[in-house]
Amino acid sequence: MKKSAFLSDIIFTFFLIWIVTLCLFRHLKTPLISALILAAVCGLLSACAHAALLQSKRKTALLKRSDAALKEKLFLHLSLLGDDDKTKLFSSALSASENVPVKRIGKLRLQSETRLYFLCLRFAPVTTDDIARYSRFQSGKQKTLLCNQIEESALTLCTRLHIEVHAGDFAFRLLQSQNALPKTYLCDELPKDKRKHRLRLCFARSNAKRFLTSATLVLLLSFLTPFPYYYLVFGGVLILAALFIRIFGYS
Repeated sequence: MKKSAFLSDIIFTFFLIWIVTLCLFRHLKTPLISALILAAVCGLLSACAHAALLQSKRKTALLKRSDAALKEKLFLHLSLLGDDDKTKLFSSALSASENVPVKRIGKLRLQSETRLYFLCLRFAPVTTDDIARYSRFQSGKQKTLLCNQIEESALTLCTRLHIEVHAGDFAFRLLQSQNALPKTYLCDELPKDKRKHRLRLCFARSNAKRFLTSATLVLLLSFLTPFPYYYLVFGGVLILAALFIRIFGYS
C-alpha cells in the first residue's frame, strides 16, 4: 500500500469514528467540550488500531512476496546445480527432517529405511517417460519423487503406480525448515556485475533531466540569498554534470 493511501485510510477512520461517537455522546447529553474530547480519543484509538492492522497486513504481503521471489530463485538455483551437489544437499536435508539416515544410492537417487527417493529438479516438467523409468527400479520401499514441476499425465501415472510426488513448494519448505537454503545462489549477480549495474543507473542519460532541474532550482535560489556565489558555483557544477551525462551517459 502506498504511503498516501495508508495515511488517507487512517485519517478517514479517525474522522468517521470521531463524528459517530460525537453524535452518540451528544445524544447521551454529554457536554459539548467533553463530547469533543471523548470523540477525539475514540477516533485516535480507532485510527491507531486500524494503522496496526494495515501494517500487519502489509508485512504479511511483503513476506509472501519475499517468499515467492525466494522460491523462484531457489527453483532456478536447483535447476542449475550439478547432480552430485543436488544429491548431497537433499540427502542432508531429508536425513535431518526424518531423523533417519537418507543415503545416496546412485545419481539423483536416495534411500532411507522405508523410502526410495528420486530427484528430478530441472527446468522441464517431469514426463510420463521419466515416471516409466523410475517404475523399473525394483524396490519394496515407498517410491517418492521430488521435483519442481510435473505434467498432469505424469502425475496420473504416479497415482496408478503408487509413486508419491512432492512437487512445487516442497523443496523450498524442506530446505527452509532445516536452515539449508543456499547462502549464495548460482543465479545471483556477481559483485562486479552489481557495481556495473549501479554505475549504469547513476550515469543513465535519463538522469540528465534531474540534474538540470536541480541546477535550475539552485540557480533560482541564488537570487533569494545574500550569499549567491555558493549557489551559482553548485548550480554550474550540476549543469556541467547534466551535460556530461547527456553526452557520455549510458542509454
